[in-house]
Amino acid sequence: MTPDADGAKTINSVDNAVRILDELLARETAGVTELGDAVGLSKATVHHYLTTLRRHGFVQQVDGTYRLGLRPLSYGGAAREREAVFQSGKEGVDRLAATTGETARLVVERNGYAVTLYQSSERPHEEIPTTLGTREHLHSTAAGKAMLAALDDSYLDAFLERGALTRHTRNTIVDPATLRAEIADVRSRGIAFDDNEQFEGVRCVSTALVTDAGGLLGALSVSSSTADLSDEAFEEEFPQALQNVAGVIEINTAYRGWVE
Repeated sequence: MTPDADGAKTINSVDNAVRILDELLARETAGVTELGDAVGLSKATVHHYLTTLRRHGFVQQVDGTYRLGLRPLSYGGAAREREAVFQSGKEGVDRLAATTGETARLVVERNGYAVTLYQSSERPHEEIPTTLGTREHLHSTAAGKAMLAALDDSYLDAFLERGALTRHTRNTIVDPATLRAEIADVRSRGIAFDDNEQFEGVRCVSTALVTDAGGLLGALSVSSSTADLSDEAFEEEFPQALQNVAGVIEINTAYRGWVE
């Protein structure tokens, strides 16, 4: 066992298994040697992990290489269905995608990351490289910045204390003071922007989803190819469409809470 960042004990073998699954998620398929090099474990050790994971359906073997199995769908699907904001928001996301002709997402904050809970798109996947479960840094995405703005300063302080801000593109904000100023702007206007900050060639607009008491539910976002998105749509049309749908989702989520 080793201590986590907060001092809690963790189990090394579980950590290693998750690291192997993460590598398969990123690589689509990989061999034992490739995985061993990536996670810093011997070929024999990785093989033992893969054998166990395959037995339980977490990975599958195809022509001598490994890829993710379908077992994780049971966990991810059940976890998503139990999120109140997913039940209240998926129709709004579909409507937003149809209205804008772009990619709309419902995003939540989990463990310091922005996680895609639901996505509806009118665009080819290669243009907007996100899918269900995509995990992104908060500082480099519109949805992440919208959620940072909806949370209190103590969360932002703790977020910045955890380490350096990862650079994804030349536009990514990596200076803490600049990020604080950006979050202050988001709070004043209620809209967050990502202008080629997470992915080159992709612009995104987002607004936070909150409860009546100010609690964070998540964020709603629209993404588009930079080449196809005018400044007017990016700065005016999309923000208005987002806020209209966000208001409905917040009301629907509150209603679900009242009747339950």
